[in-house]
Amino acid sequence: MHWSPPTDLPGRLVPSSGGRVPVRVRGFVEEPTRAPSRTPDRGFAVVLARTEHDVVKVVRGTTVLGYLPPAWSQVVDFELWSCEQAGEPALARALLEGRPGERDLFVMLDWPRRRS
Repeated sequence: MHWSPPTDLPGRLVPSSGGRVPVRVRGFVEEPTRAPSRTPDRGFAVVLARTEHDVVKVVRGTTVLGYLPPAWSQVVDFELWSCEQAGEPALARALLEGRPGERDLFVMLDWPRRRS
């Protein structure tokens, strides 16, 4: 099944392959009043943005939802830089897993391909 970000969020999908590995977002705290309205299996778009501390923040609207682990921040760094150079936000597919009030946030990423 192909997933594409909603049309109200212009930008470039990161990773360009769409992602296959759910990466847990560190520091995510679910707040019922601000929780995304999509069901966990459908997903929703978030923006990935580099910070001055070499970690990637996960943003929805004006809210920072959390951060990618440092190793994953390095994996997507070049794609985020490419988006910045093009003036486009870097979008990723996000999923909420678990029971309401106790959910974890995951971002779908992809292992880098080996160069031969």
